[in-house]
Amino acid sequence: MDIIKKMRCLSIFLIIIFSIISFACADNQEVFIPIDRISDEGKIYTIEDFKSIGFKKSSEYNVEQLPEATSAFFGFIKNEIGESEDYEIRFYATHNGAVEFGTKYADNIVGEDACVKKDCSLWLENLNQRQQIDGGPSIMESMAGTRNPKYKNYVIYNNLILFCPGNDENDSLKKCTVVIQKLSNI
Repeated sequence: MDIIKKMRCLSIFLIIIFSIISFACADNQEVFIPIDRISDEGKIYTIEDFKSIGFKKSSEYNVEQLPEATSAFFGFIKNEIGESEDYEIRFYATHNGAVEFGTKYADNIVGEDACVKKDCSLWLENLNQRQQIDGGPSIMESMAGTRNPKYKNYVIYNNLILFCPGNDENDSLKKCTVVIQKLSNI
């Protein structure tokens, strides 16, 4: 009977040790920490900074109707697997200007309540570049698809607002984070 008791204790001990080792190995996975949606490191960025991290400018927008913006651009950056992803960048003279004057316009085109149609968008400049067509399973449904927002989230970082593509708000914030990490390393 003593041997059976010792075998049970040994089995329980081995199960506990195995569990501890399994959990320890699982903790070695890299954890992604997204950037704060609004942050200020005290630096003033320009389009040249974005070009240095691989941003390819497709359009420069007229910002006369975008309060306090100094410039705005549409273009793309290649992701880690080499696919082009569209981004929009709006620059302001200061971080406070980006927050005070840009937040309302940014909130208007991202998230659940986004508006990328002429009747409700606050800034109409190149509105079509803020849209993506989501269609159905057939070619005809895809051709007549629904216009939805391309950018699911944004960040206000220093003096700029960066709009990022994604499948949802979290995916979009992750893409914004990756771009801002590259930018902050220059």
